[in-house]
Amino acid sequence: MVIEQIQANLSGDLRPMGGGKYLFYPDSSPVIVQLEALENDRLLMYCSFARDGSGLFLASFMTLLLTEDVGAISPLALPVDTALCCVTGSVSQTYFRLMPAFAAHLSDTQKKTLAATCVLFAEEMRCKSTELIDARPQSDERLPSCNLADFRIAHLMENLDEA
Repeated sequence: MVIEQIQANLSGDLRPMGGGKYLFYPDSSPVIVQLEALENDRLLMYCSFARDGSGLFLASFMTLLLTEDVGAISPLALPVDTALCCVTGSVSQTYFRLMPAFAAHLSDTQKKTLAATCVLFAEEMRCKSTELIDARPQSDERLPSCNLADFRIAHLMENLDEA
């Protein structure tokens, strides 16, 4: 698997979560990057933040899309493009990068390049998380929610009068 091949080149901790999903805790950034090996040998890197600046969500990419009020799209349907993309829901903002398909065995150069891409993505996400934290209202004293579904329900309840 591609993710396991790059592990030695990553500066930080890589933890398997099952089903081809991994959590990457980079040394250079306080964010947690989620990596997911897709069926077609592509790699999906993503990081989900609460839009109110309260922190990270660790829901899977598809769980996020199905829980939020965004169109449920499959990463498999996206074109192969390493550009930074963003899906914004009412309570979360998820940045992702879809990497092209890789051969079963990577060369040493490919391993280093892919690992460097993961570290750069983590650095980009550190900057994005700072932007969200800076945009948070100073009066917001809520604690971050670990569960996206609970956070979403709380958001809907708070805004019930607007419906």
